[in-house]
Amino acid sequence: MALPMASLGWMAGIIDIKGRLIRKNNQKRKTPQSVLTVDSKDTAIIRRLGSLTGTRPEFKNTKAMSDFIRRGCNEHCPEAHVHVHDKEWIVEISRWTITGAGLVVVLGNLLPYLAIDRGYDQAIEEIEEDTVLAGRGSHAVYLTLARLRDLHWDLPPRYEEALKYREKIIGQDAIGEDGDGDDE
Repeated sequence: MALPMASLGWMAGIIDIKGRLIRKNNQKRKTPQSVLTVDSKDTAIIRRLGSLTGTRPEFKNTKAMSDFIRRGCNEHCPEAHVHVHDKEWIVEISRWTITGAGLVVVLGNLLPYLAIDRGYDQAIEEIEEDTVLAGRGSHAVYLTLARLRDLHWDLPPRYEEALKYREKIIGQDAIGEDGDGDDE
């Protein structure tokens, strides 16, 4: 059973509007890392993205808006001033991210619904070439693939075959034994 088209369409719309594809060149990594992020003040959006992908969003500390953004009160107060402690001036920014094989799976499923091309095809190709399916680092990849498959994402054939083979060889329960499901 695949994810409902309504969920895929909703997610594609969010990524079209708020999505950013970032390429990191970390000295400790053998290859560059592509990261898909969505930042939003609406925590419900970020929570739903996390729920659909089985990831843990980052909920950043709240900060008051800077003084130059605040507007002075002249409606109900006798003197013009700025309400510093009003909740309406507090901004929460939350972030959802996905990288590696998870990014390939998610974007691969969303491509038919995305209206804006931000170089996703090239990122998918690069990540697929660099994905480690054997040896060091492969366990995290298989955790991610199993998690997304269990959430009804369609896996690319290469990933699906590799995951089935690994489950056959080491047993399905062994893939998720640490239970963290992180990409890294």
